[in-house]
Amino acid sequence: MKILKKLLIIIPIVCGIVFFVVMKANKKPPVRIDNRERVHTVRVISLEKMEVVPRVFSYGYVEADRTWKAISEVSGKIVNVNDNLKKGYFIKKDEALFKIDTTSYGLAETRGVADLMNVDARLRELEQSRTNTERLLATEKKSFASAGQELKRKRELFANEYISASDLEKEERTFLAHQTTMNNLQNALDLIPSQKKALLAQKKSGESTVTERRLDVARTEIRAPFDCRLSIVNVELYQFAAAGTILLEAESVDKAEIPVSLSPKSFFTLLPREYRGSVGPLPDMKTIRQAFGITAKVRLPMDVEVPIEWDGIFSRISESMDPKTGALTIYITVDKPYENVIPGKRPPLITNMYVQVELKGKPLPDRFVLPRSAVHDKNVYISTSENRLEIRPVEIEFNMADMAVVSHGLKEGETLVLADLMPAVQGMLLKPVQAGDVLEQLKQQALGEADIQ
Repeated sequence: MKILKKLLIIIPIVCGIVFFVVMKANKKPPVRIDNRERVHTVRVISLEKMEVVPRVFSYGYVEADRTWKAISEVSGKIVNVNDNLKKGYFIKKDEALFKIDTTSYGLAETRGVADLMNVDARLRELEQSRTNTERLLATEKKSFASAGQELKRKRELFANEYISASDLEKEERTFLAHQTTMNNLQNALDLIPSQKKALLAQKKSGESTVTERRLDVARTEIRAPFDCRLSIVNVELYQFAAAGTILLEAESVDKAEIPVSLSPKSFFTLLPREYRGSVGPLPDMKTIRQAFGITAKVRLPMDVEVPIEWDGIFSRISESMDPKTGALTIYITVDKPYENVIPGKRPPLITNMYVQVELKGKPLPDRFVLPRSAVHDKNVYISTSENRLEIRPVEIEFNMADMAVVSHGLKEGETLVLADLMPAVQGMLLKPVQAGDVLEQLKQQALGEADIQ
């Protein structure tokens, strides 16, 4: 029993000694740590100065360049309607749309013409009266002169008591009668000019009335002022149209307009940097368009093989900024929006269509264009000639989608690191790998030949 207890103590000790000896015999030498510097493989491009076309994208809804409302200028029953007077139909310029009954206006015109004829007759009568009065007055003046001589003779006879007082009085009455007649004729003749003026004024008023009635007759027929497409029609045959009622609305088809909103920063990106002229204190829009040099493309935002697009023209800028958003409204005009329509492939540019507008400014020469992801808080990573990392601050002129345009801080031929190093340590060792596809894509995007969205 005692021997067994001793064995239980000795055996584990022996096993431990054997295990220690074996482990020591098989012990490997310590691993030496490699102190060589770690190399980071990065994609890079060689910096080149290139021409860049500033581009800005925005969206908006198409509007008609001109909208015409047919407002009835006269009242009456509609007696004739164009067969194509339906919403969505196209109407040619000067094509008759509808006609209002002219009966009452025609009668009013006839009455006006009759009144004019009456005034003309009275003018002729007055002229004849003037001629007759002048002739009678000339005769009466002669009679008055003879009566005066006779009265003078009889007064001499009466003074010599050759005639009685009654004979003298009779001659005086004859003289006064001739004088009264002559005065009456002269007064009548003096009144003729004022009477003529009154008749001429009445004639002028009558002519105005007739002209107005003829205009009313002309206003009963409504014609299209330009080639248009009907958008609202409130006209029915035999319907009564009250003056001042909007009977239809039409939109021009020669041009379409798209208002789009841009932030001031985006708009200034499009403006030329070296314009030296002056647009004057009160410039016209043509001068502004020439100074800005902005071009436009209008596209349908659809996933199609061939883009559906139209050439646009920078038309004008809104007179004020949006007080809520602080944005500017830019108007783009598209000529002939219904031209080159291909059913199922190319629709017309119609009102309220949602479109994308691409605006381009004048090309800017000698700029460095970088992927926006290569800019890190206004710094870029440059791989030096010794393949060491240099963290360099740069001046960003503007950003355009996923590109950054740099004006200062870089030199042509330097190597730009595209990767976002985590962490980025100044002077760390790099293994640059050229990314030629990125550089080629940047060139195409900078020139506006490739999509940047």
